[in-house]
Amino acid sequence: MKISLKKFNFHFTNSFTILSINPFKWTVFVGLLFFLTLSSSTIAQKTTIDTLVNVGDYQLHFMVIPGKGTPILFEAGGGNDGQVWSRITKPISEITQAPIITYDRIGLGKSTKDNATINIEKEVEVLNTALKKLGFTKDLMLVSHSIGGFYQTLFANQNAKRIKAMVMIDTNLPCFFTEEQLVKMKASDNFRHTIEVVKQNPLPLKIPVVDIVSEQTLFEGTPDAQRWKDCHNDFVAAYANRTSLVAYQTGHYVFLSNPQLVINTIVTQYANKVRPGAKAAIFKRGYKQEQVAANEDRRNQMKYAHSENDLNEWGYAMLKRQEILEAIEIFKLNVLLHPNSENVYDSLGDAYVKAGQKDLAIANYQKALDINPKKESSKKMLKLLSN
Repeated sequence: MKISLKKFNFHFTNSFTILSINPFKWTVFVGLLFFLTLSSSTIAQKTTIDTLVNVGDYQLHFMVIPGKGTPILFEAGGGNDGQVWSRITKPISEITQAPIITYDRIGLGKSTKDNATINIEKEVEVLNTALKKLGFTKDLMLVSHSIGGFYQTLFANQNAKRIKAMVMIDTNLPCFFTEEQLVKMKASDNFRHTIEVVKQNPLPLKIPVVDIVSEQTLFEGTPDAQRWKDCHNDFVAAYANRTSLVAYQTGHYVFLSNPQLVINTIVTQYANKVRPGAKAAIFKRGYKQEQVAANEDRRNQMKYAHSENDLNEWGYAMLKRQEILEAIEIFKLNVLLHPNSENVYDSLGDAYVKAGQKDLAIANYQKALDINPKKESSKKMLKLLSN
């Protein structure tokens, strides 16, 4: 990539003045420069580019792992910047050898802070412009999470001929957000506007999609959980080029709780739909990576195996630090690992109380009492919430 090579040129242009006064250093410099000249393409391929792109009134922060072929563009969920993908981008880069693009939306990470006036159309307009400035003007594969699905739906609608495939990870879909749901969640005017824009600019039918849905939804224990799943089922059933994949024993952040599943899905979609001619080589690299990952997972399991009490203490420590969403994910993991314990449901209920999600709190306290009708803490909280 030109960006990284400019950095090398600048460095050695300035080094020339310093090293030219010493014959020994000059010899070293010439040798090193010769080496860099021969291997600059290798260096560019392995060096992640960390850059800010000026787009009018905004600056967008990008991280790009250089590669060959069709790039893969990642779109994070609400409140997350591009760093949220860091656990899976390196292996995907190594297997597909594709350029990997992550970035921070306006108001997040290192990008310009401007949440007050921004809307989905402006976000996607700025992204389009930034990608052009970086030289990504041709085909793309898209990967999104949560509300990031809305942004990539609009982006794909505007760039239909360029998008070769998509993987959607527990993404928001407009069919879930009925007027009743929007009222219930006290949706902002901007969020309502986002829903309308996505409804008016749907995903192009020709784009092949793998839709990953977590087994444990954000609305577990309420009727909304089934509505969420039904919405995703309807989305996939509508067209033959859409495939559904349920990620068992995972919460909303599927790529964190089961990264290998997401890596395999993205790699398979890329090989089948984007670079079928390179499928054999991609799958061969993927198989090797999966062997290493499986061995590493086993080692980590043995090293970091947590008991029910360990996870419970960890979750309450997160609550104490006001990291409520993270605590909920930990307690939900405890529920998955220990479904017959009243304590795990009681703790998850406490976390939902902190999050202001009364219905989910009540459902979990009730589940604790179903397992142990004498659970006093659950009785006390149910009585308190009913008043």
